[in-house]
Amino acid sequence: MPAAISAATSRSERFADAFARITEQTDEVSAAEGGARLSRFLTEADPPSVEELQQTGSLELASFVASLAAHQALSGAHGRPAVVLGVSAGDFAAMTAAGVFSLRDGAHLALKAAEVQRSCPGRMVALKCSCEEADEIILRSGVRDASTALVFDDRSVVVTVPGGEGRALREAASAMGVQAVVTPVPFGSHHPSLSRQTVALSAVVASYERHPATMPVHSAAGGRVYRDGDTVPRAMAENLVSRVDFPASLRQSLFPGARVVFDLDTGGALASSARRILSQSTVAVHAPFAEPTFTW
Repeated sequence: MPAAISAATSRSERFADAFARITEQTDEVSAAEGGARLSRFLTEADPPSVEELQQTGSLELASFVASLAAHQALSGAHGRPAVVLGVSAGDFAAMTAAGVFSLRDGAHLALKAAEVQRSCPGRMVALKCSCEEADEIILRSGVRDASTALVFDDRSVVVTVPGGEGRALREAASAMGVQAVVTPVPFGSHHPSLSRQTVALSAVVASYERHPATMPVHSAAGGRVYRDGDTVPRAMAENLVSRVDFPASLRQSLFPGARVVFDLDTGGALASSARRILSQSTVAVHAPFAEPTFTW
């Protein structure tokens, strides 16, 4: 992530300007919480590693800032998007991009939500298989509390194991010839057991002022467009207990006449899935951070 942000600021004046405008405000938020000033930390000649960002408690804010800077840069070049799609923690950046939260409040919220997220027990295991095969792996593993957390496409699924490291799940996957890797994220998510954390996150979201959205925001976890009003905190918090169905949400969020989808993850993690999902359409998919020749 840090290397991708540093590279983007180096090759694109439009992105660099957006990044500077955003971090001018978010640096104050981060400093007040004892975190790093990302305007300098992420643009050094030798950028920090993801592990260093985790150690300083800046990883989630860095992702938030990068997404918003990319959103602003792309909006300047291509016009305002028809819809923004939030995937998991990306909902906070999506709602801020749509003006539901101010930039400062959105940054505070990203940090506070990360604290709740890190309190969630368990681990997540990425499987290179279909959702149906993942269900079979869970059944064979005997891990009764394991549950499919995220479905990215017909070859990529993430399972949350709330009670441990997922060894039995990985062994069951290996027996079926399926690649299984414990994700570097040190907590579980999108699991029905996280009701207590859902209540806590709802209270956090409710503590920040909200404004009418300037564009539709579609939640991949909720499988819905967020509506204005007092239901927003609960709806955002319920992502912790809801499964992400990325293929369904991507198709639902595409407006008639859509021409291009931008994946604003710094690693372009969703672009390959989006291309497979939309392979029969004329919609182009770009991952600006992961494409060295992309023109911002």
